Amino acid sequence: MTSYSVPSSIDNPLAGFSINYTLTGEQRGSIGAGIATIEFYLSDTPSGSNQVYLLATKYVLLSGSGQFGPFYPPSGTLTATLSQADMEPAAVALLENIVTGCQPQSWYILAYVVKTGSLTSASSTLGGWRQPDHFFTAGALSPSAIQPGGTTNLSFTLYRNCPGYYPSSVGVYLADANFQLLSYIGGVSTPGGSGVSTLQPTGITVSPYIPVGTYYIVLIADDDGVVPEVNENNNVTALMLNITSSAQPGLGHDEARLETDVPLSGAPASLVRGLAPGASDAYLHER
Repeated sequence: MTSYSVPSSIDNPLAGFSINYTLTGEQRGSIGAGIATIEFYLSDTPSGSNQVYLLATKYVLLSGSGQFGPFYPPSGTLTATLSQADMEPAAVALLENIVTGCQPQSWYILAYVVKTGSLTSASSTLGGWRQPDHFFTAGALSPSAIQPGGTTNLSFTLYRNCPGYYPSSVGVYLADANFQLLSYIGGVSTPGGSGVSTLQPTGITVSPYIPVGTYYIVLIADDDGVVPEVNENNNVTALMLNITSSAQPGLGHDEARLETDVPLSGAPASLVRGLAPGASDAYLHER
C-alpha cells in the first residue's frame, strides 16, 4: 500500500465506515493471482502484536494478461466499506462494549495484504462521550389493592445506559389519581456505574387513616438531580394502587404494572422540592 487512511474518529463503528487506500506493485502466479486479498483488523497496537480482531476481508480484482501475469492493481484511490456484517463475532462484541461504554477509546485499524504480507496501520478514536440516561424497564406492585393500614410489595428494574460520576437514588412517592404528588415514601440508592439496578419486592405500608380511593406509587429516577442526563424526561414511572374498604381487596387486583405515560404537572425536581413537609401516608420498609 502506498497510502492508507481511516476516519480519525468513528462514533459508532458498528454503523459502518470507509477506508481509503492505494495499491502498487504486481502479483504473479497461477490460481488466484489475479485477485488481491486484503484483511482489515482492529488492534490495540500498530503491529497487531496484542489484541487482534478481524473486521473484514475484501478482494480487489487485478488487471493483466496470460495465465501467470503479471497482474496489477487499479490506479487511484480505492475504498473499502466495512459493516457489522463483515466483522467476526469477537470484533462485534468488542465494538459494542466500546460504544456502550460512552467514552472514546484509541485503537488501530490494520490492513494486511495476504499475498505480499504487507501490513499497514492507522489510529482511530472509537466511540464517544455520552451523558448517562436513566429509565425504568420493569416494575410491579403486588397486590395492587389493599385496605388502609395494609402492605403492598414494590419491585422495579432501572437501567442506566452510560456511567455517571455520582450515585443517585430512586424516589418513591405517593400521588393521587391525577398524579399530584402527596408525600415522600422513601428512597432506593442506585450506584454511579452503568447497567441495571433492581429493587426486589419490598413492602410499602400505608397509613390506617388514608382515605379510600385510587392512588399511584410514583417512581422518580435521580430524584435528587445529581446526575446530568441526556434525557431528563424519561425518569418517571408509576403504578396504580387502590385503597379499598373491601374485606378481600386483592381479588382481581393481583399486581399493578408500570405506567410510563405519567402526566406530572411540572418538572419532577421542582415537584419534589414543592412537597409540603410532614409525615407521609406510607413508608417503605428497609431492605
